[in-house]
Amino acid sequence: MTKLKKIKTTLALIALASSILAYATVGFLTGEQTSGMNKICYYDVLGSTRAINVSSYAVCPVTYDF
Repeated sequence: MTKLKKIKTTLALIALASSILAYATVGFLTGEQTSGMNKICYYDVLGSTRAINVSSYAVCPVTYDF
């Protein structure tokens, strides 16, 4: 394997690993709101607010993987 090919392979693996890590973000529960039969759980994800819907009788998870 040539040196250039090794460098290209290494860079490709780094790019792949960084793209996988970019999607592994955890949100922390900041609030909840009940609307009909659903509950909206609000999360802080790296400074942005994200939301998920759960059943109105369910408990919002303290953390959620987005």
